[in-house]
Amino acid sequence: MCKSEKQKMATIWEIYNRIIWDSRLDNSVFIAGFQDRISLSGIREKPLVYWAVDGDIPWHRIRYIRCKDVIVWDREKHLDLISTGHLPDFAWKNNQANDNVLNMKVKPTIFKERPVYKYENQDWQPVDNLSISVKSNSLTIASFNVLNNLFKQEEIQTEKRLPAIVEHLRQCDADIIAIQEATPALLECLLSQDWVRNYYISESISAQTIQTFGNLLLSRLPFTLVEHKFSAHKQVLVGSWFINNELLQVAVVHLTSNRAQNAAEKRKNQLTTLLQYLQEKSGNCLIVGDFNTRENQQEILTNSNFIDIWQELHPNENGYTFDPQRNPLAELMSLQGEAGRLDRILLRCQNHNWVPQSVDLFACEPIANTQGNIFPSDHFGIRAVISNRKQENLTPSLGTPLDLLKRGEGGEVSSKISPVYRSAIAIIPPDNVLPTIQAIRQLYDARFERWMPHINLIYGFLPESYFDEASSIIASAVAQIQPFTITLNNFETFTHRRNSIAWLRPIAQPETALHELQELLESLFPQCNEQSRKSEVGFTPHLSVGQFSSAEEAFTKLPQWHPISFAVKSIALISRRGDEPFEVRKMINLGGETTTSVSPEFINLVNQLEPLLNQTQQTQRDIVLEVVAQACKECLGFEVTLNLLGSHRLGVQSSQSDVDVVCQIPTYLSGETFLKRVQQRLTGLCESIQLVLNAKVPVLRLKLEGVSIDLLYARIDGNWELSSRSAWEEIRHGVSEINLKSQMAIIGCWEADFISEFVREYVPFDSFSLLLRAVKGWAKSRRIYGNAWGFIGGFSWALLSAWSCQYTDNENTHPDKLFANFFQLLNQHDWNQPIALTNAGKQYCVELPRDLLPIITSIEPCQNTARNVTCSTVEILHREFTRGVEFTQEIIAGNRSWVSLFEGINLQQESDIFLVLTSTNDDNQKLEIDCGILEGSIISLIITLEHNGIFVRPWTGIDRNQNFARVILGLNLPLNFNFSTLEELAQDFVSQFINDFEIKVIDDF
Repeated sequence: MCKSEKQKMATIWEIYNRIIWDSRLDNSVFIAGFQDRISLSGIREKPLVYWAVDGDIPWHRIRYIRCKDVIVWDREKHLDLISTGHLPDFAWKNNQANDNVLNMKVKPTIFKERPVYKYENQDWQPVDNLSISVKSNSLTIASFNVLNNLFKQEEIQTEKRLPAIVEHLRQCDADIIAIQEATPALLECLLSQDWVRNYYISESISAQTIQTFGNLLLSRLPFTLVEHKFSAHKQVLVGSWFINNELLQVAVVHLTSNRAQNAAEKRKNQLTTLLQYLQEKSGNCLIVGDFNTRENQQEILTNSNFIDIWQELHPNENGYTFDPQRNPLAELMSLQGEAGRLDRILLRCQNHNWVPQSVDLFACEPIANTQGNIFPSDHFGIRAVISNRKQENLTPSLGTPLDLLKRGEGGEVSSKISPVYRSAIAIIPPDNVLPTIQAIRQLYDARFERWMPHINLIYGFLPESYFDEASSIIASAVAQIQPFTITLNNFETFTHRRNSIAWLRPIAQPETALHELQELLESLFPQCNEQSRKSEVGFTPHLSVGQFSSAEEAFTKLPQWHPISFAVKSIALISRRGDEPFEVRKMINLGGETTTSVSPEFINLVNQLEPLLNQTQQTQRDIVLEVVAQACKECLGFEVTLNLLGSHRLGVQSSQSDVDVVCQIPTYLSGETFLKRVQQRLTGLCESIQLVLNAKVPVLRLKLEGVSIDLLYARIDGNWELSSRSAWEEIRHGVSEINLKSQMAIIGCWEADFISEFVREYVPFDSFSLLLRAVKGWAKSRRIYGNAWGFIGGFSWALLSAWSCQYTDNENTHPDKLFANFFQLLNQHDWNQPIALTNAGKQYCVELPRDLLPIITSIEPCQNTARNVTCSTVEILHREFTRGVEFTQEIIAGNRSWVSLFEGINLQQESDIFLVLTSTNDDNQKLEIDCGILEGSIISLIITLEHNGIFVRPWTGIDRNQNFARVILGLNLPLNFNFSTLEELAQDFVSQFINDFEIKVIDDF
């Protein structure tokens, strides 16, 4: 057989997929013959339809394929009747070999092989051996018509668009990227990007096939490539991948536009040609790109079993990718000014292993500093995620939202989380012990930069994103473990085949304390059991100091060691991010040592007013958060981590606390769209769910299994982490910028993290936690808690509490002493000066009357968190600070009890008359909306009343009772004030709302 004929022989992969998926072939008549050592002949046969593509028999053992008695493919003989089109008639269903469809005389189509390029050895080079199988649970595909620069060059400003196009493509984080109307200039810009060097690409650096413009295909996964030219300037690229042992083909199209004559007929012919090729190759297929048609999915695609992913997931949304009403470039390029969904991603998967997960548009906003006139392209991009159900079934899953809700009380979510080797629970020696150890490690330990001196108790551990939940579980458990002493007694070694690791032996006193602590932690996280499995003797505590070629070398080089002892009062949760070294993220004290001398009465009061979650409540919240995270994942198409805000992030949450969480979303997706989709997913599971878009920060408010959750979003560059200190450091020093309105949630994460780091420099964190809980419980008892009512909210109280911690000494770090000091400091503070934790915050310029109580954020641009404070409420707050000083002094002197300080206020005695606004509605949802209106707007009425000389004492909170809700403002009126004026002011306030609120002025309750 000549060489050219040999080259036509298809691989067994291609043959299998053609036979199995070509609907015209009768696949039941094909038999695979494969090598088998047990068989006498050395060959066994098996019907091809029963062949397990991921079974124990490797593909290379298939020697031939026969169709009934005819051998149609033979590896040794280089026989391939399938590719050459010489199959016997009985291979076809209903003898379709004689069908007119197959005997049509059509112009032969040529799909020519093209090289694929990869960045290697500092250059882009063609690569071979790309027909390899890879595994993947999901694929992200992005398609973007980027608008060539051949026409109207001055108007479209390509020099501004190119960087924006490249940045949007980077943010898509796609596995496969399809580009239409690519030009040499775009290719040059792409190939200069570091992130593109992780991709295979369909074009060489010379840009030979896109000298005017054309299609590009980029992929993180290796692929082979063919091209067919419909005309001199119109082409289709088809890439082929083997993923999870299955063939996947992706065709990149840019069909003829309506500017051409007979455009519809040309598009039909182009699709027919492409479908004929894909049918011959069979397997799973995607067709992506610019279809240049506004009609619904064409019949030719429907008949070929393709689904339109956008229509599948968003059947009620237009999904216009070409929109002259929104995009001035589209208006410039449009013939008739009509919007259309020109760009699409179509999927055909006959075995249904690949399923659409999500699809969204990107590059839908104008480029900065172009007055809204220049967009990245005249088209919007489209991005889809498809998941492989077959692979997902092989991977442990936390289940659907409903599955999580049905989980019993006994199942801990934490035990389902796989450990990672970027986190650990460890004992960190105190600062006075470190210099001696570090002097040795710097000489001999290759991991000196990565690890601090440590004794690992658990390694690997849960991902850092779970540290908040884990620390709560651990803190409750280690309260039973009393502090103990460790002596680093002597050097020992672990000897391996290639080297020896030298370490210091820690000896505990009591002797079993260290092992008991490790055993307790492992029982909390049973999947993190590597430390007890490393050797036959179980857990061996050690502090590594260096690596040597042998034990003899270690003992020769190591200096003489004198035992060092230190007290173990806490354990550390440590982790590393990226290439950074391990850092301490959480410190957890043993045995409740920090509160041993605190007044039991004080602790009991705080626990009554601000009770911490018990284990059942915490587990319930964990499950509910998993439900919300699952919904977010389904909407976004990838794994998400919900980052806690507020009290939960600071670890002071109570059973009454709402759960504020922020989900990071891609920059190409609007927050409103994201929240709406999550709302749709959770509707039916929730007791209540409300999307609030007109708030300063858009939020989805829901109640699930009795837990109230506020879901926010943050649209931020994917290279940043919500918990990344370096990210907000860059912002603080002007290296990076973010849109404050859309990123307030992420700033809330960083602010809380900074508070945590700040207080640890001055007091034990447990002391601060109890202090903050005491402050919140006291403020709520005295009815001075809440921004909406003209007072200050939880974040402001947290800032004040943290600020006060720096003005204490080591003898007064117990929470009750910190609490007394808190009042003293606030009472004597000069409120013409801001209270802030950072130098940037201290530079805040106080301006009256907006800054009556300047409590300033830490992250620039610094802002006052207490802007809602009014003339009346700031006076009330100052009175309460003074009262706090007087009462705590008497408490410390033994003349009062702590109960007196926390005593609730009698609001009826605080005012002369009361203004009452009432809403009545039998519809609970509508009543809830009325409550939101009142709470969100009442501050404006308070300020209006004050401008008319009235002192206002708001009753914080809304009084709810079945079918009515009311807001009460206590008033002290000036002498001879006209009551009719008061009613007019109140009526003017309620008249701005559609809802009908009843107004009453009464002098007693």
